Amino acid sequence: MIKIDPFIEKIPHSPTLWANDLVHQKRGQGEQVFHMGFGESPFPVPDRLQKALAMSAHRCEYLPVQGLDGLINVICDYYRPLLGDEVIENTDVVIAPGSKLILYALQMAIEGDLLMPAPSWVSYEPQAMMIGTDVVKVPVTLDDGGYHIDSEGLRFVIKAARANGQNPTKIILNYPNNPTGLSIPKDELGSIAKVCQDEGVLIISDEIYGLVSFDDTYSSISKYAPDITAVTTGLSKHLSLGGWRFGVGFIPKGVEGLYPAIRHIISETWSCVAAPIQQACIEAYKGHEDIERHIRDCTSIHRLMNKTISRGLKDLGIECAMAQGAFYNYPNFAPFKAALAAGGLFTSQDIHEKLLNDYNLATLPGAAFGVEAEVLTLRVSGCDYDGAKALEAYQGGEALDGAFVAKYAPNIIRSLDIFGEFIAEYT
Repeated sequence: MIKIDPFIEKIPHSPTLWANDLVHQKRGQGEQVFHMGFGESPFPVPDRLQKALAMSAHRCEYLPVQGLDGLINVICDYYRPLLGDEVIENTDVVIAPGSKLILYALQMAIEGDLLMPAPSWVSYEPQAMMIGTDVVKVPVTLDDGGYHIDSEGLRFVIKAARANGQNPTKIILNYPNNPTGLSIPKDELGSIAKVCQDEGVLIISDEIYGLVSFDDTYSSISKYAPDITAVTTGLSKHLSLGGWRFGVGFIPKGVEGLYPAIRHIISETWSCVAAPIQQACIEAYKGHEDIERHIRDCTSIHRLMNKTISRGLKDLGIECAMAQGAFYNYPNFAPFKAALAAGGLFTSQDIHEKLLNDYNLATLPGAAFGVEAEVLTLRVSGCDYDGAKALEAYQGGEALDGAFVAKYAPNIIRSLDIFGEFIAEYT
C-alpha cells in the first residue's frame, strides 16, 4: 500500500490560506462574510507594471538560478539607500517565486535549530518541522512602543537551549510584524544583533513589510550585523503583487558557503522565476515617481485602516497595541478571560470559531502564530475593502479620515461593530 509519510500529515495547512479559501467558498455560496483572516493588500497593479508584463510575455527562456542580472542590479540600486552601502556591497542577491521559499532555503542551508520569537508568522515553524529541526521560542513584549525582544533574554534562551542539547543557530525576525502590526524599535536592533554575533547565530530578517511602515522610515537590523544577516523581501505587500510570486534575498558574503548552498537548493527546486515576471519587475525597482507615489499612497491608506481598527478595539476595552505597519492588529481578550470562560470560550481557537460560526467574521487564532492556545489573542487583517476605489478617491483629493473609512471600507466598520456585539454577549 502506498502511504503518506506521517511526518507530513503533522504539518498543518497554512492557516492564512485556509482562511482565505473558506471566505471565498462562503462568499461563493452567497453568504456575507467579513474577512479579517487574510492579509492580501487590495490595491490594483500599477499601469506601468501591467504594461511591462504584457511586453515581456514573449520571454520563454530559463534564466540564471539566482536571477536576471539586470534585475539584480536595479534591486541593489533601489535598496542601497535603505540598507546602506556596506550591506549591498557585502551580499549576493537571489530571486525566488515569493520570499517564503527563500526563508525555507535559508533554514535548510544552515545546520541547527531555529530561534523563533512568538508570535511570529505562521510558516516559520512548519518550515523548520519540514527540515527536521527544533524550534526554540523567544518571548516578546508587545505595547504601543512596538515589538520588543530583550537582548539578554535572547542570550539566556540561546544558552538554555544549548544546555538542553539543542543547537540554535538561526533566528527569524519580521518587522513590521505579522501578526502584530508592530515593529522592533530601532534602538533595540543593535543589541539584538550583538547577541547574535556573540553567539554565532544567523539573522534572517524578513522585511517583506519594510515599505509599509507607518512612520515612513525603513529600518533593518542588517546595518548592525551585515556579515551575519540575510534579508528577505519582495513586491507582494507594498505593491500588492502577491499573485506574481516574486521574492528577493540578500545573502551575506560573511557566511562562507551560504550563497552557493542557496543556489544549489534553487537549482534542484524552483530552477528560476518565470522570465516574464523577472523582466517586468525591473520597472518596479527603477524609482519611477508614479510607482513610488503608489507605494506611499497605499501605505497611507493602510495606516488609516489599521489605526482605525486599533482605536476601535481599544475603545471596546480589548487590549491592542496601536498598529505601526503592515496590515494587522493583534487584539488580546485577556480583560474578558473570566467572562469568556464562563461562556465556554477558553482558547484563541474558541474565540476564532465563535466569531466565524455565529457572526461570519473571519479572523485567525493567536495559536496559529506560535503562542499558547490559552493566550486569548487573534490576528485581524485590515484589507477587506475595494482598494481601487479607495486609492482613486484618495488620489482624487478625498481626506483620509473616519468618513473615508465609513465610505470606502464599510466591512471594517461592521467588523468592529461585531467585536462590540461579541463582547456584549459575554459581559
